[in-house]
Amino acid sequence: MSSKAIAKAALIAFCAAGSLWLMSAAGCSDMTFYRAKSDYFPLVPGSRWTYLVAGDTAIDSVVGDSSVAGRACVVVLRDYAPEYWTKQSAAVRQFIQYSVNRAGQEYVLEQRYGLVYALPFVEGATWDESFRDTVVLMGTDTVFLKDSVSGRVAAIEDVETPAGTFIQCYRVDSHREVVAAELSFTADYSEWLAPGVGLVKRKTGTEEKVLTGYAPGR
Repeated sequence: MSSKAIAKAALIAFCAAGSLWLMSAAGCSDMTFYRAKSDYFPLVPGSRWTYLVAGDTAIDSVVGDSSVAGRACVVVLRDYAPEYWTKQSAAVRQFIQYSVNRAGQEYVLEQRYGLVYALPFVEGATWDESFRDTVVLMGTDTVFLKDSVSGRVAAIEDVETPAGTFIQCYRVDSHREVVAAELSFTADYSEWLAPGVGLVKRKTGTEEKVLTGYAPGR
């Protein structure tokens, strides 16, 4: 082959490689834009999620707006039990209230909107929040309270569920620890949140919660 032919072949190969790189870059950019503009925790009234948990059906639904502890929030029925959530540009929070009963009287140990997710989701991002307090019960019984949570956006994955396959899901790994007398517990769990849908899968130890149906609200 002449030097001129070799040069021409090299130029064609270079252009082909450049085209593939541009296509790959464009695809990557498109996916980044797709994730950036998507809502991974929709709180639209009327939305309804159906899940399978240990062979049983669980239903979550968004009821509407309310106000709890002097703050506007959205009411979510989690398998018919009410929860209260807020979502701003930087965080998703859930209302937390822990109380204990002593001699027929209820004492509130914690009452606040605790951090669940820091926004926006970016692969590799981490967050943590810790709340501490000391509550005196019946004048003599002192209870130390610690409520901490940490989270990490561990990966971007496609997830298969009975409701279908969801692409570009963020996998969030979380750790929660509550130390407060008989209310103490520790939990480690992973959640997969899909764009425009929200939670499609949750795994805690050996237990899984997977989406079987979703109806968006309006």
